[in-house]
Amino acid sequence: MISRSQPATLCLAFALTIGLSACGGGDTAANNATSATAATDAQPAGVAAAPKEAKAVAPTLADGPDVCFRAIAKHLGPDTKVSEIISFFSSGSAIDSGDREPQGELTSCTVQYQNPSDPRKLVGTRLDIATGKFDPPSPVEISVMGNAAKFNLEDHLIPLSQVNAAGLTAIMDAQKAKLSSVYSRYAWSGVRLSGPDGFNNTHKLRLDVEGRLASNDIKSGGYASITTDAKKVTTNFLLP
Repeated sequence: MISRSQPATLCLAFALTIGLSACGGGDTAANNATSATAATDAQPAGVAAAPKEAKAVAPTLADGPDVCFRAIAKHLGPDTKVSEIISFFSSGSAIDSGDREPQGELTSCTVQYQNPSDPRKLVGTRLDIATGKFDPPSPVEISVMGNAAKFNLEDHLIPLSQVNAAGLTAIMDAQKAKLSSVYSRYAWSGVRLSGPDGFNNTHKLRLDVEGRLASNDIKSGGYASITTDAKKVTTNFLLP
């Protein structure tokens, strides 16, 4: 573990691979458009175009606070060692006027996990909500604040099977009375798994909430940290 006397922060960032097309002038773009049109016109009569892939039904918080965690476990396997999981849900237009998705709809699901080919490294992937499939893994660059030579990735990993995100339902239900007394309406907006940092040496689950204050209709929010077995709230900043 990282010594408290030598605090270290694990900073992770995706090394995204972006496909770049060849650069050309306006004539090239026009030629490409013309070629595409010609190819379409050349299609034999009576041959139907290939059907577009149907859009996947987005998971929702009603499927359980662990819906992203379950999708990751299905994709990677329950024994995969992960560093971080982040899932966000739509708060709905009743709370955020700019929110276009229905309240509770999963909008983001990402994971950083141990590279199967090199256990010293991390890779990450995200769920494409539109297709219901995960993107190919991308390298995650690790930078350490502190003595990098003493950094051990194993200290920042936990098997998915040891994380009980489903148990957060009981925590959420237990907060209803308090939240309803402060917010005229609210929504759970995030469920995360955070790794050890300079302030704690264990993984934590985190719940995020957004709402409108009953006193003045101002948008506000907060979060709570919970042990990975979902049995104990260690930090409760859900109320303003």
